[in-house]
Amino acid sequence: MSHDQGADSVSILNFAGSTEFHLIDSNEALAESCAHWSTCQALALDTEFMRVSTYYPKVGLIQISDGKQITLVDPLKIEDWSPFKALLADESVARVLHSCSEDLLVFFAFTGMLPVSVFDTQIAAALLGEGLSLSYQNLVIKRFNIELPKSETRSDWLQRPLTPEQLEYAALDVAYLVETREQQQESLASLGRDSWITEECERMKRQYDTEFTGDFSLYYQNFKAAWQFSAQRLAALQKLAAWREERARKRDKPRNWILKDTALYAIAASMCTSRAQLAAIDDVSDNFIRHEGDQVLELVSQARSLPEADCPEPLPKPLNSSAKQKLKAAQARVEAIAGELGLAPELLARKKTLLALMHASKPQHSDNNEPLEIPDELQGWRKPLVLDALLEILV
Repeated sequence: MSHDQGADSVSILNFAGSTEFHLIDSNEALAESCAHWSTCQALALDTEFMRVSTYYPKVGLIQISDGKQITLVDPLKIEDWSPFKALLADESVARVLHSCSEDLLVFFAFTGMLPVSVFDTQIAAALLGEGLSLSYQNLVIKRFNIELPKSETRSDWLQRPLTPEQLEYAALDVAYLVETREQQQESLASLGRDSWITEECERMKRQYDTEFTGDFSLYYQNFKAAWQFSAQRLAALQKLAAWREERARKRDKPRNWILKDTALYAIAASMCTSRAQLAAIDDVSDNFIRHEGDQVLELVSQARSLPEADCPEPLPKPLNSSAKQKLKAAQARVEAIAGELGLAPELLARKKTLLALMHASKPQHSDNNEPLEIPDELQGWRKPLVLDALLEILV
């Protein structure tokens, strides 16, 4: 494929089988490249971005490798992303990334979509027993005995021109991913775990479901201390937490720039009825009250008038001594099973997952015919490995 139009060749070191990458910065060059990439079985992807004063990350560079050629896309000069969006939606091309949860948000921020057919090499490494959060640098050392630079990790990716050091660093971030995936797929298949990676990558993508649905009604559950709230106070917390999520996205500001956790919690706890009461709460500024105060007070008022039956489910209480012993026993069982499988215990069942199963297993669930609500993380490949053992301990 020709890259002459809108493309510059730049030399780098140590890319397997290649001595150069291409930098493209025009709609025509991107479309031409996407036409080629759509014929590939797998593409390595990475992004460089800034996320300091915004909710959504600001993309500064996109790195792509087909295993033979590295291409760097300058997103600040591209206007027509339709060929790239079509590429992200092409199920015939595997997208290979490493520790890609933030990269997925980057793609969502500027394309409004997530790539399909994602393969995360960090997740694959964990499923192969190589550590729960193996870094890309350590993965490359382990597999290729090559040490990659780290000096540009926190550099400014929105500046122009990008330095040669930035471009080399960025190119190397995708240089070994396609080959790594091939090796990992072979190893996973030999262990009978090839379906695990597909399931885990799809589960990872589900963390962004709320970005598409706009339903932020469960964000109040992050405030664990609110287990002691009355029904109406919990409803106020639910409404305020959902409102803050909406405002953060609409204004593209970090959620704590909209309203800090402590202030949000305090407003719900005190069920503020006036601007004066809002002003008495730490970290609630005059500017916030002037622009957002009436909306916040209206949400609290709505919560106050809700009948208890329409309020959200109470949050779980802290564990008593008996429940703590059960949790400890469950964790020990997970560690034992994980040890037999050569996996990190946290990969098999996190503490958060065990607590969710414990709370789903409360006695009131056995008083009716409703099936037990098993946490999503204990479905799929984990189910035959640990679920029965955990139910024996926790139910």
